Amino acid sequence: MMQLVNGSMVDYSRTARRPPWSSLPAVVQHRLATELGAPVESMTLAGGGFTNGFAALLAGGDRRLFAKAAPSTDSMIFDAYVREAEVLAALPQGLPIPLLRSSDLLSAGGTQWQVLCFEAVDGSMPGRPWTSGDLGAIHESLLGVQSGLQRLSPGLSGPSMVDEFFGDGARTDVFARLARNGAAPAYLPTLSVRRMLDLQALAELGADALIGDSVLHNDLRADNIIISRGGAQTEPPRAVFCDWNFLSTGPPWADWVALLVYPRSAGIDVDHLLAESPLSAGAEPDHVDAWLAVLASYMITSGAQPELSSSPQLRPHQRFTARILIDWLNKRRKWES
Repeated sequence: MMQLVNGSMVDYSRTARRPPWSSLPAVVQHRLATELGAPVESMTLAGGGFTNGFAALLAGGDRRLFAKAAPSTDSMIFDAYVREAEVLAALPQGLPIPLLRSSDLLSAGGTQWQVLCFEAVDGSMPGRPWTSGDLGAIHESLLGVQSGLQRLSPGLSGPSMVDEFFGDGARTDVFARLARNGAAPAYLPTLSVRRMLDLQALAELGADALIGDSVLHNDLRADNIIISRGGAQTEPPRAVFCDWNFLSTGPPWADWVALLVYPRSAGIDVDHLLAESPLSAGAEPDHVDAWLAVLASYMITSGAQPELSSSPQLRPHQRFTARILIDWLNKRRKWES
């Protein structure tokens, strides 16, 4: 049975199963060493994330960089890295994101490889444990990101959240199906049929609640954030956001709400953060709850899919997230059962 780690059912610093340096073709290794400006002497694979693309901190001499690489034979990861390169090249300067030093499309043995090289950012993943200081830094960075993303070309802003969650093939009837069966999965909080139908009604409200034209990161979790402490002890922490391949459009509060699910589960009082943030202060409470219900529907559906040997923590993450989403909804709606 999985144990709790810092209040979570998943240790987000150790979710990834990455390929080793030796798996990279020589042309990719050479390109990375050239960008580093020195032979690669040490490598630390990124532990966070749910994909099996190569991602690691490389060091040689006194130089460091963070690198990603994926072959076209792995279309999901390859396309994600290509997309990230496109987005990062178009983002305005000054945003709290790692500097993309170079992006290359290389050929090795008839296979294309997308290679990304970033500045190395000193810092740590938040949530170990969650602190009000880290959340303050994340919020400050999110305000800057929200402003900067609005200047992004419409062609790069991604699909709307409404299309993403209510378009063709979307499963938004999860709670209705659970109510018909009369039972919810064992990993969820106890839910009566009445509460399942209430959740279904909230999820359906999401088609209206998620309308918006704010460009969103759309994948803002602890493993996509670095808290940089700076050089001086008096310098406030700064949050840097990574992994820019899932942009979407929707209400300006959606990223902030989805992130707060996790610190709330660890015991942080997030209600005042929602009420005080300019991102979410004007959001209708029912719309916030609708987004939580839509996200829970998605996590329940995804968490029921077959386990992945390439990402063994993905399904536990999805099931854990579904549980804490519904737990928060129970509290926000003042439901007793």
